[in-house]
Amino acid sequence: MRTLTKMLVLLCISACGVSPNGGPPVRLGTDSSDTLIVNNRSPVALPVHAFDAAGRTIAAAPIHLAWVSGDSMPIDSAGRITCKGRGDLTVRASLASLVANVFVRCRPTEYVRIPGPIQFILGDSEMMRPLVLPVAAYAANGRPVTMFDATVHIKDEDIATLDGLTLYPRSRGITLAWARVGNVDAGIGVHIYQRVNSLTALDTLLRVPPGQRLFAVPLRLESGEFHRQRLPPGGWMLAMLPEDDHDPYRVHLRVENGHCQPNFLNAPRRWGCGARDSAALVVYRPYRKSDTSVGTGYLLVRWLFG
Repeated sequence: MRTLTKMLVLLCISACGVSPNGGPPVRLGTDSSDTLIVNNRSPVALPVHAFDAAGRTIAAAPIHLAWVSGDSMPIDSAGRITCKGRGDLTVRASLASLVANVFVRCRPTEYVRIPGPIQFILGDSEMMRPLVLPVAAYAANGRPVTMFDATVHIKDEDIATLDGLTLYPRSRGITLAWARVGNVDAGIGVHIYQRVNSLTALDTLLRVPPGQRLFAVPLRLESGEFHRQRLPPGGWMLAMLPEDDHDPYRVHLRVENGHCQPNFLNAPRRWGCGARDSAALVVYRPYRKSDTSVGTGYLLVRWLFG
């Protein structure tokens, strides 16, 4: 008899939507607001839940979802919506006598992009500031999706951390950041350089572990000034900051006895170089008689391969 009573209680809990760890459902809603953004292109369950009086989620509550108004989008018996295109609609959630309306914005995303790589310079207060991960989402027609929820991750939290979409540098090195919008994602490199005093510090590059061979050399050159420095053998990514390629007073870079690919990673002031034993780099500003300005910036040197 006790076994039969226990089974009846469990059946009642399941049928009535009662949480074994709490009371009966008193409210229907979402985890955040009553507006849901759906970026998936494939069917996805709407995150509508039942809550007890203590605010605890009741697992597996048999909530019924149905279209009420707005743009017509398919909703199956399991509560999964298929956003066939851009649209806004109202969905009604019901459980026994409980009813709640949820506003849904369908913004299906075809692909995601993150411009980069993202670069920090330790030792420079301006270049160490946290940055918002520049996630951009696009629809199938190529137009930007302005409303989206992104889930972000960082590969190595010893190098950088994420708080929401804000990226914080921690230590010199290279890691990857990912963002997922709907059922598509994108990744980008995060490069954290160490500021050094001058070009002569490049002589010490090979004494540093490969994953930490990221130096940022401050540059300050007058018209007609140049500096030459040996570049250790190996594969290097060289970049000049600022990245603007149209400033007539910018500092220039030339690599001697090395094979370099310009526009590396689609950036006009970045090169991928293979350096021989006799390779050297030259930073310079062309001489202009009336030029009394001083060109400033950074040379970024990052290890690629041995």
